Amino acid sequence: MRMLIIGATGYVGRHVVATARRAGHDVVAHVRPGSPGGDRAAAGFVGAGVRVVRTQWSAEAWYRSLESDPPDRVFLLLGTTAARARAAAASSAGDASQEAVDLGLTMMVITALRSAAPEAGVIYLSAIGASPKANAYLRVRASIESELERGRNPFTIIRPSFITGPDRTESRPAERLGATLGDAVLSVVRLLGGRRVASRYSSISGAALAEILVRLATRQPDRSIHSLDDFR
Repeated sequence: MRMLIIGATGYVGRHVVATARRAGHDVVAHVRPGSPGGDRAAAGFVGAGVRVVRTQWSAEAWYRSLESDPPDRVFLLLGTTAARARAAAASSAGDASQEAVDLGLTMMVITALRSAAPEAGVIYLSAIGASPKANAYLRVRASIESELERGRNPFTIIRPSFITGPDRTESRPAERLGATLGDAVLSVVRLLGGRRVASRYSSISGAALAEILVRLATRQPDRSIHSLDDFR
């Protein structure tokens, strides 16, 4: 199965690339042109037997890329942070806000897929609590979920809670602390009989999440939304 990973150089993306390749799939990793460390990441992917594409971020470029080499599955894993957005603004590197990256670029790919590869199944990494009434991060996820529901492509959406692990390169101290404290509380909830609640809200590593995502991709996407308690 040909799997295109968009967001391949991120924490979850790297694990999805490795997991899908180990499973014997034809893996295509998108590396953003001009990204810091992009050449190093691309070289590592190629060395692991992964094909690399460096499609420019434009509607026309994505349409041409998807039409000429249509994937069976597309993983939408783009995500940025407030810190990255501030750094990009300070260096005049362009708009790297969640609105521009997580929403705008993901929407660009979804729009191109509708015309260029309408049969391709989409695996979208959303978040628990995605809602139009939540914070900016969760509002973006809700907007993308709604766009997928309105579109033609089959899809599977997964909503994890904290994604963290010792191999995550960004420090994200607040997130790590939140995951640690939350997992401690949820371990008590589990002991008191709340296994499903604990499974839904406890943190997950990038490697464990990648295993779930690739497993979902091997099924026929059925326009469904899952939380982690469906898999634990």
